[in-house]
Amino acid sequence: MVVKTASVSYAHELMPEALEQALASGEVLASFAPHLTHLLDDAPVPVVVMAVEEAASHTHLPPKQVWRNVAKLAGSLSVHRRTLWV
Repeated sequence: MVVKTASVSYAHELMPEALEQALASGEVLASFAPHLTHLLDDAPVPVVVMAVEEAASHTHLPPKQVWRNVAKLAGSLSVHRRTLWV
């Protein structure tokens, strides 16, 4: 569901693995930057929370670290709602 939300209106769909990698690393491929920007700007907060929880679980990272990566992504992508993710 999260990747569908992030992929609306884009020619290429964001794959779950790419989203998980971005959340786990705090870095995103340029080709998926618009998807992550859309997700962090427009997706309902519970959807992002679910994505963070799943990424933390699948990558065996503490959720706090994944949240730091979300904040990093929000800043680097100039997300309008970046203060929400800090």
